[in-house]
Amino acid sequence: MNTVLVTDFDGTITKKDFFYHVIDELLEEKDLAPWNDYQTGKITHFEGLNRIFQKIHLEKEELHELILELPVEECFVNTVNYCKENNISIYIVSAGADYYIKFILDYLGVQDNIHIISNTSAYSQKTGLEMFKLEEDSPFYSYNYGVDKGNVVKYLKNQGKHVVFAGDGTPDLAAARHADVVFARGILMELCRKNGIKAQELDSYCSVLEYLKDCKQ
Repeated sequence: MNTVLVTDFDGTITKKDFFYHVIDELLEEKDLAPWNDYQTGKITHFEGLNRIFQKIHLEKEELHELILELPVEECFVNTVNYCKENNISIYIVSAGADYYIKFILDYLGVQDNIHIISNTSAYSQKTGLEMFKLEEDSPFYSYNYGVDKGNVVKYLKNQGKHVVFAGDGTPDLAAARHADVVFARGILMELCRKNGIKAQELDSYCSVLEYLKDCKQ
């Protein structure tokens, strides 16, 4: 079986979204207007998230410390190592910013083994963490999220891959619709049940690792 793992990052690989960590640690209620505008349909998910991230004005070292406060799933590194040993490709698909994703992966020593499809980003203390969408002619471009996770899964399936997907949020629903096997928690699990999508509970990343091992038997 030609298996590939496609996975969300925030709330899936990490136990807490970087977005919510920023809100909890740095922002006040008045700072949340962009996210409220997204939730009421005035702006896109990408715009809401981007405007929140641009409110970060820490020294770069302080930002890095904040990023590393995010707890990572215990079995994630073991999963990456197992996939490397067994020629299973891993794709992280994220509607967040690649800055903190790459920083955490590099800290864990696994960045070279993973493909990242996310909004590109850059940080300065003056302008904050700024995200940039994919080019509109990219097959993975999404007007709302920046990245269309469903199109990533469809692309891999068209290559004959058996796609295992793990996620937790609304942007993950499109990927869950097309994946062969879905691990879900949180809002994604609720959406899967509502839409009749078969999904296994993502209790921890150990569930994903065990499934991948079973595929090889």
